[in-house]
Amino acid sequence: MNQSASHEPDDVFLHAPAYGLLLGQTTCHFCHAQTPTAAVWVPSFEERDEEGVVDQGEGALLRYIEHLDESAIAFVTGHAPWLRFASTRTSGQTYLAHHCTTCGALQGDHFIFSPDGPYWPQEDVQLAPLRFIRGLGRLTAQASAGQSAWMDRVPLICTQV
Repeated sequence: MNQSASHEPDDVFLHAPAYGLLLGQTTCHFCHAQTPTAAVWVPSFEERDEEGVVDQGEGALLRYIEHLDESAIAFVTGHAPWLRFASTRTSGQTYLAHHCTTCGALQGDHFIFSPDGPYWPQEDVQLAPLRFIRGLGRLTAQASAGQSAWMDRVPLICTQV
């Protein structure tokens, strides 16, 4: 399994003091079966390159994950084996992508994290059914961090597993 793309000196890495998995479900766009989803959540993060901090923020979900450190990838794929590195035509990149547990079709991050996806709650009643599993320690990733006000409430509102 490819755990990372080759890294050039100008790569930006995201560092978080903790992480967790936010578990939900969606309908497969190919076979229309219900299939599980998992989003990597961080309570805060800093993005750094070789020159220092590029960006920082509070609660976020990681999208288009091109690399995760060894312990985090073991935790994530241990709890969410439907997440596997794959190349997608839509994004033109290789990242940790969802695959339908019924038919195996790739479920791209564009759709999983869209307004129709499981990670776009408008209020706590929509957030509450998502299950939360705390990760094991810190996290280093190469990914995009998507932020919204509800993401700070994940450990308070979601069902903890």
